[in-house]
Amino acid sequence: METAPRRSPILEPGDEARLVRAAQSGDQNAFAEIVRHFQRAVYRVAYALTRNASDADDLAQETFVRAYQAIGRFRAGEPLYPWLARIAVNQAYSLHRHRKRRPETSIEPLVEAGRQWAGEDDPAENAAESERNEMIQAAFAGLSPEHQAVLTLRVVEGLSYDEIAETVGVPVGTVMSRLSRARADLKTRLRARTGEMP
Repeated sequence: METAPRRSPILEPGDEARLVRAAQSGDQNAFAEIVRHFQRAVYRVAYALTRNASDADDLAQETFVRAYQAIGRFRAGEPLYPWLARIAVNQAYSLHRHRKRRPETSIEPLVEAGRQWAGEDDPAENAAESERNEMIQAAFAGLSPEHQAVLTLRVVEGLSYDEIAETVGVPVGTVMSRLSRARADLKTRLRARTGEMP
């Protein structure tokens, strides 16, 4: 379930550090530049963990509000994206706890990443594709929020194990373990839905 990273190079490390230092000195234009460069990536994480555009907008906005409040404690020179993604993941967990329900997580980017359309649509193929997507989404939604988060960060966002560890605040070994369990759980849930024997 590995895929090539979808993130494009957002900022050079030296440019990130310069913007962070300027934002820490109170330069609001520098922080606005940080938001401009990272808003799509933060929104993608928020949407993947909520499956709701309105919630994702709110979470992305709250992520940047909290980042602005905490920018003075951020170490300039460290990668900025994992820190922002960690704030977004924590906000999604908080929303989940507040609502006392599991976040509805989209796995559509995983499915669409490898999709190639032919020139003509086949209704039977489209129906089968739609059914497969629904099964994958339902199986993915059954995973724990922690497993959804590591799969989203690895497969959708293309983060390295180190970046995921920094983002979710656990050791690299725990990230690898969670990914392994998440993939196994996802396979088991898909087999149960399709009626396949293990």
